[in-house]
Amino acid sequence: MTAPDIEIYIADVTPEAVLDWLAARFPDTAAQAKPAGKRQWRLTLRHDGHALPVLVIQDAAPGWVSVWFDSPHTPWADDITCAREAFARFGTEVRATPGSWREGDDPDSWWHITAGGEGLVSWPG
Repeated sequence: MTAPDIEIYIADVTPEAVLDWLAARFPDTAAQAKPAGKRQWRLTLRHDGHALPVLVIQDAAPGWVSVWFDSPHTPWADDITCAREAFARFGTEVRATPGSWREGDDPDSWWHITAGGEGLVSWPG
């Protein structure tokens, strides 16, 4: 089962670097990112014949770029798999939800990936 959507946070990267990654990762997409507000860009990627609406937000949290794929048709099974790919690309800390969020889950519990390994962190905190 795939996630209904995927959102990751990447530390210390520019939105332009993230958009370059997305262009390389989804080469069948000719769409250009369009401004969607202050420090926000929207674009629609294509994967296996499906449209993937994406929102990129600079400084979603101070020093972090958020990437939200609003589709269950991404190439990743879950947020952590996407985060691992982003870490491999950028080599900087990446955070994602540790699983599908349900009522009663700790909203501050995040999975983080760094050069030192992976694990749960409390964020903010």
